Amino acid sequence: METSEFLAFQDRIINLYIEHPEVKRIWSVLDSKRMFRRRGMENSNAPMHVFLMGKSRVGKTQSVKRYTKRQEKSHYFDEEGSKVDIIPVVYTEMPDKFTPKELYNNIIKGLGAVKLYGKNIDVGEVKDRAFHLLHKHRTEMLILDELDYLLPYPLTTRTQGMELVKGVSNQAGVCLVCVGTPDIEGLRTLNEQHIGRYAPRNIPRFETCDEQFIDLLREIENQLGLDQNIGLSDMNMKYPQILHKLSLGFIGWLVPILQNAFELIGVFEPDFDDFEILKRLNGSVLIEARRNVVGDITEDDIRKILKDRRK
Repeated sequence: METSEFLAFQDRIINLYIEHPEVKRIWSVLDSKRMFRRRGMENSNAPMHVFLMGKSRVGKTQSVKRYTKRQEKSHYFDEEGSKVDIIPVVYTEMPDKFTPKELYNNIIKGLGAVKLYGKNIDVGEVKDRAFHLLHKHRTEMLILDELDYLLPYPLTTRTQGMELVKGVSNQAGVCLVCVGTPDIEGLRTLNEQHIGRYAPRNIPRFETCDEQFIDLLREIENQLGLDQNIGLSDMNMKYPQILHKLSLGFIGWLVPILQNAFELIGVFEPDFDDFEILKRLNGSVLIEARRNVVGDITEDDIRKILKDRRK
């Protein structure tokens, strides 16, 4: 094979991403919300907005970022004849140090514009700028990640934050997707309006080494694009059982563990030019890779990760 084939294999490992069925279901829900928003069919029985929740490392952020990037690019010409990009889906984050001004500035940043700073710029100007850009770029959906940043604040601040978020959807006319861990359920249930406004959806981990997890490993092998699979999904070779135990069924651990394992056996060495090297992959390599990825994690740490902390 040409050297480029080995470089291509390295790239496939580095850019490995699995669109497993649950992620596809979430994407389908988001597509539906945007369709109803476009056609003006919002009603109280079919809320446009979503609370997307899942434990850390289940792939929430990657799934919504990928959804944002997969939207087709287009443009229109405004009344002055200027070309304007259409940005149907905008990804941004709740500011880690929450203030109304920072929230609106993060929306501006998500739209690819420059934040507004300065002593003479008040929150009203930043808000108007954010809403103007959302309308200008014909944004249909705003994805607001890291809602957990609101949780440490007093109840009054959390309530203010959720009211501001509601105001964005009302005034800008966008579908909202609020993303975070299961702990943000407390924000969704602050009052009855929020409960009725946001449809809760969850991205689970793969809790058992079942057929769904094996299908996931089979899809990973397909994406690696080798002429002959290396047995990641072969129960007889014990890879599924080992990988599930090491990753706890979290996509956010499974993929980095595999990537590091390939690195450990020499796939990313400058002289890599033979796929026979893949035969070096074994349980010991995977265990070492897991330690490189998650460190010296303890059983107590694992219990805390798996515990459902929702009140």
